[in-house]
Amino acid sequence: MFDRFVGIPYLDKGRDPATGVDCWGLVALVMRELRGIDLPSYAEQYVTAADRAAMARLIAGRLDAWSMIAEGQEQPFDGVLMREGRFPRHIGIVTSPGRLLHVSKGMTSRIERYRSGSLANRVVGFYRYGNA
Repeated sequence: MFDRFVGIPYLDKGRDPATGVDCWGLVALVMRELRGIDLPSYAEQYVTAADRAAMARLIAGRLDAWSMIAEGQEQPFDGVLMREGRFPRHIGIVTSPGRLLHVSKGMTSRIERYRSGSLANRVVGFYRYGNA
């Protein structure tokens, strides 16, 4: 189900799988296509994803429709908030226990483990959208 979203190129502020997406754009794309939930774009609210402080404020302020989930209770479609440097400014989406789909600058979207490897120490929390 999530495999069709693997290989999408990264594009700063991208919201279209044909041209590329950033991390929020990928989460919004998955939620729209697989859950029928239209998340706001927010692309107009930041200059570039490289502005780590602005992205951290944006993501933190936009998770109000998302409920925090205890680690170990996450399910497919839950958001995974991660640090980049010292800021919580990167988001992915759970595909199965211990795995998430995300995209980062300079890479295409991919599914990776988040309980081990390079992502394990970056996870800040898990969030579930509304009653999704």
